[in-house]
Amino acid sequence: MTNPFIDTAKKADHEAVNPQERNQLWWEEKPMTYADWEQADRLPKSEEDFRKIENYVLRTGPWLKVWFENIALAGKSCIDIGSGSGIFSSMLARRGASVTAIDLTEAGANLTGETAKVFGAELKIVRTDVEHTPFASENFDFAFSWGVLHHTSNMEKAVSEMGRILRPGGAGMMMVYHRNSVVYNLHGLYWLIVRGKLFRGYNLRRVQDFYTDGFYHRYMTRRELSEMLNNGGLTVRRFSVTQYEKKILPGLPKVIDEWMKARFGMCLIAEFEKPSG
Repeated sequence: MTNPFIDTAKKADHEAVNPQERNQLWWEEKPMTYADWEQADRLPKSEEDFRKIENYVLRTGPWLKVWFENIALAGKSCIDIGSGSGIFSSMLARRGASVTAIDLTEAGANLTGETAKVFGAELKIVRTDVEHTPFASENFDFAFSWGVLHHTSNMEKAVSEMGRILRPGGAGMMMVYHRNSVVYNLHGLYWLIVRGKLFRGYNLRRVQDFYTDGFYHRYMTRRELSEMLNNGGLTVRRFSVTQYEKKILPGLPKVIDEWMKARFGMCLIAEFEKPSG
């Protein structure tokens, strides 16, 4: 039986010669368009398709919707790290930011350009590796990265690079997968026990390969993410935990579902700053 995550990883591993190239090839094959991972053609074709992507991320991500409604970015230089479909780059620009969108892949850079045209957003699009960007130090006021940095081959280097290009007094927001989540633990146990991967030598960390996107994928704790940001010269102002629209567990009343998502959701969000002194 085929698995889109395993199959894509095997292909990238076979064709690539270094770690970050494996990462790139995975996302060239499966760009982030929010389409079903098993779908053969996952690229948006029409203006309606691009607008559906934006509607989808706002409808299914209530935390993110509120954040975009309240963030003040007018006049600020902003970098969107791992632009993917370009939806977030476009939304940042429409909040008044001067946005540079970067992506490791040709697919992501092209999609970002197409999205910008649909929404009339002015973006500077650069295809580059977040671990080695071409930007001068202290170049941006704000760094945005939603579900990207946990996918890079060397996350420590990527976070340090983000810290380097952010100005003193600058700020940012990033999301990574949350290890203390229902998805990581219960979904992982399902694959280990019900699907029998435990008896093939898998553990809770490795079994995520079967259900998590990307060649590399890390689920992190608050402490791990805080330490990594501190090592990159950044200080966490606030952590949040959330999950998307679908109930965290079937049959939960809304109030319990929301309580669970705020503690054991899949998305761990860090809002951070670069100290001035």
